[in-house]
Amino acid sequence: MSYHMYHLCRRYVGRSVLITCDCGTRYHGILKHVDNEKAYILPYSSEVDESGRFIVPALVGLTLGTIVGFAIAPKPYPIYPPYPPYPY
Repeated sequence: MSYHMYHLCRRYVGRSVLITCDCGTRYHGILKHVDNEKAYILPYSSEVDESGRFIVPALVGLTLGTIVGFAIAPKPYPIYPPYPPYPY
């Protein structure tokens, strides 16, 4: 770890951080400890940050699409008004 990066990490010990590695992997968690070689974080989840990014908008879109589809779909039979009672 470089001198500059070591002192930058030391400033954020105990805070929430987003660390991006050289390979592009991103980790989100609390920075617990920094030494001369590594920075140790306590991750918020075991999954990589990119894994669930679009799930919530997709579910909202799917839900709204289903509601609109049922609302504008043709009915299987026409809806007639109720008939008045017959006099016997």
